[in-house]
Amino acid sequence: MSFSADLKNELAEIMPQAAHCRLAFLAGIVSSAGKMEGEKLVIRLETEPLQKKIQRIIRKTFDNAEEMMYTSNSGGRDKMIITGSLVDDFFSTLKLSDVSGGLYANNIVIEKTCCKRAFIRGAFLTVGSVSSPEKNYHFEIVFPDEKRAGQMVECMKVFDTDPKVVVRRNSYVVYIKDGDEIANLISVMGAVNSLMTFENVRIVKDIRNSINREVNCETANISKVASASVKQIRDIEYIDAEMGRDYLPDSLRELADVRIANPLLSLKELGDMLEPPIGKSGVNHRLRRISALADKLRESR
Repeated sequence: MSFSADLKNELAEIMPQAAHCRLAFLAGIVSSAGKMEGEKLVIRLETEPLQKKIQRIIRKTFDNAEEMMYTSNSGGRDKMIITGSLVDDFFSTLKLSDVSGGLYANNIVIEKTCCKRAFIRGAFLTVGSVSSPEKNYHFEIVFPDEKRAGQMVECMKVFDTDPKVVVRRNSYVVYIKDGDEIANLISVMGAVNSLMTFENVRIVKDIRNSINREVNCETANISKVASASVKQIRDIEYIDAEMGRDYLPDSLRELADVRIANPLLSLKELGDMLEPPIGKSGVNHRLRRISALADKLRESR
């Protein structure tokens, strides 16, 4: 099962305790996944746990729910059908308005911070998704119009996040790509176990990336040392072939001997092997002199 599915299953088990939070939760679901079909209110659903969760909350909220609510499966997708006077109760209690065929919840339903949490949770459960943190960081909730997407953006901003909106196939996608902000939203929605999983994966991922950076840096340094060493050895061997190593002054010949015998040592390590030892800059200076002598010999041939 995916991380997103696990998160939704955990969220589906959270029952809002306060009546106002239950209304905000239902408002998040209905405004994101509900629409009017004739005189019926139809809510699109993804999973059976979510279906049962919504039924429990509706029964707890509306006295006449049992006889005016049923589920249907059409095209492989579950739907909850609200009929009769329960439709009017939904509109009046959740402060819904039908705007160009889309249901919009009045902001008065989500005035409280706790209600905003429930509202985000409801919308995410019906039209949201989040990528596995092992791959990348991407959280999104998809809305059919700009008005509802804008409402969600303002709701999320209360919790120190900076969501963006992009149009995708005639839908408005509210998304976040920052790992810290996604972790914050998972916490906001109340999914403690999923938050721990998310953070644990992030820690392992960060450690792995840090190790990879160090390995890459070390590899680059080794490659740099090796390339420089090859050039230095070629210069020494050219002098050997043309003039003999005794052509070099004593200080340069000593360094040339050490370099030929130790092709992968760094400049500092080469300097430590000389007698007396010299610093990195001194070794670099002597190698430059050897290179200059080799170049001079090449030019004279």
